[in-house]
Amino acid sequence: FVPVQSPVVNDHERTIACLEDLAASRTELSDVRPGPLGTLDVYVFADGTTLCMTPGHRETAERLATALRSGQTPVLLGGSGVSGAYTLTFECGEENVYILADRVIASL
Repeated sequence: FVPVQSPVVNDHERTIACLEDLAASRTELSDVRPGPLGTLDVYVFADGTTLCMTPGHRETAERLATALRSGQTPVLLGGSGVSGAYTLTFECGEENVYILADRVIASL
């Protein structure tokens, strides 16, 4: 895996703005790569935006990857910062999938 060579969003406000843009545009998730031992999960969107989240959560990442393989394309419903951490909510078919991460790094 080689991330897209683009600017990295590394401050909280810009990361939140990126998450809001992805949710508002209902940009589809196109790839999910669970990290080894829950270290870092990578989420790639159809517009090329890449989110790296740590710590990873294997069960959640695998759930979203399975949805992609089965044709249920997840979209980000929203995300927010909570005490320095981030919460993300994906719509995945008939259910919602929630993720909590200590850190989110977005490349645009």
